[in-house]
Amino acid sequence: MSARTHLRNLAFNWGGHAATLLVMFFLSPYIVGKLDAISYGIWSLLNVLTGYMGIFDLGVRASVGRYVALYLGKNDLVGVDETIRAGFGFFSLAGVLILLVGIGLGWLFPAMFEGVPPEHYDTVSILLPLMVVNVWLAAIAAIYSSVLAAHDRFDLARGVDLVVLLVRTVGTIYALEVGWGLWGLVLAIIAGNICAVFGNRIFAGIIQQDLRTFPFLFSQERIKELLGYGLASFFTNAAVKIIGQSDLVIVGIFLAVADVREYNVGAMLVYYSATFIVIIGNTFFPAIQRAAAGGTEGEVRHLFYRQLRVTLCFGLLVYVGFVFYSKSFIDLWMFQDGFGKESVFAAAEIMALLALSKFPTLIIQPCVNVLSALGYVAYTAKVTVVEAFVNLLLSILFVTVLDMGIAGVAGGTLVARLLVPSVAMPWYLFKKLRLSFSGFVKSAVLPSIVSSGLFSTFCWLGVTYFPPEKWSTFSLQVLLAVLIWFVLGLFLLVPVDLRIRFFAKFSFRG
Repeated sequence: MSARTHLRNLAFNWGGHAATLLVMFFLSPYIVGKLDAISYGIWSLLNVLTGYMGIFDLGVRASVGRYVALYLGKNDLVGVDETIRAGFGFFSLAGVLILLVGIGLGWLFPAMFEGVPPEHYDTVSILLPLMVVNVWLAAIAAIYSSVLAAHDRFDLARGVDLVVLLVRTVGTIYALEVGWGLWGLVLAIIAGNICAVFGNRIFAGIIQQDLRTFPFLFSQERIKELLGYGLASFFTNAAVKIIGQSDLVIVGIFLAVADVREYNVGAMLVYYSATFIVIIGNTFFPAIQRAAAGGTEGEVRHLFYRQLRVTLCFGLLVYVGFVFYSKSFIDLWMFQDGFGKESVFAAAEIMALLALSKFPTLIIQPCVNVLSALGYVAYTAKVTVVEAFVNLLLSILFVTVLDMGIAGVAGGTLVARLLVPSVAMPWYLFKKLRLSFSGFVKSAVLPSIVSSGLFSTFCWLGVTYFPPEKWSTFSLQVLLAVLIWFVLGLFLLVPVDLRIRFFAKFSFRG
C-alpha cells in the first residue's frame, strides 16, 4: 500500500476521532455543570464497569477483524464469510452471559463503592444492565466495521461514526435539558449504537456484496480459530482495561465516588488523545497483516518504522503539551461553580502524570502492532497482563500506604509502564524481526529525545513567563507550539522520503 493511501486512511480515522474530541471538549463541562459530583462519579463508574463487560467477548471481536483482513489478503472469500458469521454466532451466546453479569453488578454497585446515596440504588440497578446492552450492540457494529477496515474503506467507517456521534450528542443535550439525568445519558448512548449497527451493516454490504449475517455459524473449527487468536487478545484487552479503567474503580473504592470526578476530568483528554495512537496502529495494521501473510519481512520492517515515525510525530506533540499546559487548560476548561481551584489543581496533576505515562506507549504501540500481525499475541498478552497487575498493586500501595491520594493512582500507572512493557516489547520485536538496536536508537530514539527536549524548553518558557489566563492567549501559545513542533518534527522525525515529497510539492517553480 502506498504512503498516500496510508495518509488518506489516517486522515479519515483522525478526522473522525477529532470530531469526537471536539464534541467532548464542549460537552464535558456542560455535563459536569448539569450533574453533581456524586452523580458524575456514578456515571463515570457505570462507563468503567460497562467497559469491563467488553472483555467477555474473549477477544473474538479483535480476532474477527484480524482474520477478515488475513483471508482477504489470501483472496479466500469463504474464509471471510465463515469468519463473519462465526463471530455473530459467538456473540449471540456471549450476550446472554454479559447481560447476567451486568444485572449482578447493578445490585452490588452500592456495596462496592464509597459514598453512593440510597436514592441512587434502584437507578443504578437498572441502568447498568441497560449499559451492558450497548456492549453487545457495539460488538455487532464492530464486526461490520471490520469488513470496511479490511477493504481500507475507513472513509465509510468514520462516516458512520460521525452520524453516531451526532445522535449521541443531540440526545445527551436534550436529555439533560429536560432533566432526565443519568437515564437520558444511557438512552442517548443506546440510540447511537443502534445507528452504528445499521450504518455499518449497510456500507459493509455495499463493499462486500456477498456479505451474510445469517445463518449464524457455530463451526467448531472457526470458533476455535477465532478463540486461538482471540484469547490472547482477550488477556491483552483485559489487562489494558485494568490499566486504563481500574484507576477510577480504585478511586471509588479506596477514596470516594465524588473524587472520581476530578480524576476523570484529568484523565479524560489523555485517554481520548491516546485513541489517536491506537488509530495510527489500526490504520497500518491491515497492510502489516497482509505483508506478514505474504512473507515479505522487509515490507513489515518498513511499515513498522513508518508507523513508529508517524506515532512519534503526533504523540510527542500532544503529551509534552499536556505535561506543561495541564493546569492552564483545565482552569480555562472546567473552572465553574462546583469545580473550584482545588479541583482544577487535582485534575491538572492527574493529566500531567498520565501524560508522562503515555510517552513509552509511542514506541510500545507500534511494537505490539507488528507482533500481533506476526502472530505473537500470546507474548504481548503476557507482558500486558504483568503490567496490569503491577499497575494495580502499585496504585493501591501508593494510595493506602503512602497516602498519595488520587495522584498515587496515576503514579502507579506511570511506574508500571516504565518497569514492564517499555523494555519487554521492543526487545522481543528486535529478536523476532531481526531489527538492529543501534539502528533503532539512531533512527527513532535519539531524534525523539532531541525534538521533545527542544519542544519542552519552548513550552516551559511559555507557561513560566507568559502564563495563559484567557482562551485567546492559550490558543495563541498552542498555535505557536504546534508551528515550532512542525519544524522540529519535519526535520527530526518525518521519514526522509516523505520530507523530500513535502518540499517537492510545496516548492516554488520558476
